[in-house]
Amino acid sequence: MRDSENIEQLLALKPDYMGFIFYEKSPRDAEDVLDQELLRNFPEQTKKVGVFVNADLGLVKEKVKTFGLDYVQLHGDESVEYVAELFAVGIKVIKVFSVGDEFDFEGLDIYNPFVDFFLFDTKGKARGGNGEVFNWEILKDYNQEVPFFLSGGIDLENIDSLKALEDMNIHAIDVNSKLELTPGFKDIERVKKLTSLLRA
Repeated sequence: MRDSENIEQLLALKPDYMGFIFYEKSPRDAEDVLDQELLRNFPEQTKKVGVFVNADLGLVKEKVKTFGLDYVQLHGDESVEYVAELFAVGIKVIKVFSVGDEFDFEGLDIYNPFVDFFLFDTKGKARGGNGEVFNWEILKDYNQEVPFFLSGGIDLENIDSLKALEDMNIHAIDVNSKLELTPGFKDIERVKKLTSLLRA
């Protein structure tokens, strides 16, 4: 999210989380446009998530403080040592992994002590926001020890398919490009419909 009016419209729908991208290569980069006062006066029920890609640790800590971020979502190749350093100073972490046709879930175990959630996204050309769904069947290979966010091409057309994941440790869904009018600007009516379907 980038636009203050769009953010306020979305807050009226009471989302559990809202993401802000701090990555200059992304068309959704919010670095220079976010209203600090707006973010500092967020309702308690909506957690603010800063999205970073292989960012300097000092920068991540600075943005957490400046914008009062509740979580950081790490979308790059961050090492377990990197994540552990954030954990050590009390920063809550969502660590992202891009999932293709084959994925080694066992390699995630070393992150378990230092993350609050994993996020599984579709492996694509960009670091997220590809609007494509991966084969959710592969999630059966995951040990479910750490709760996860599911991302990648989720929209009104495939939301019913989430029922197949009810026995898994799925915490939330992360929706983005499929519900946008332009990068970083959500279609509020589509989000309303999705929210209604989920809460039903």
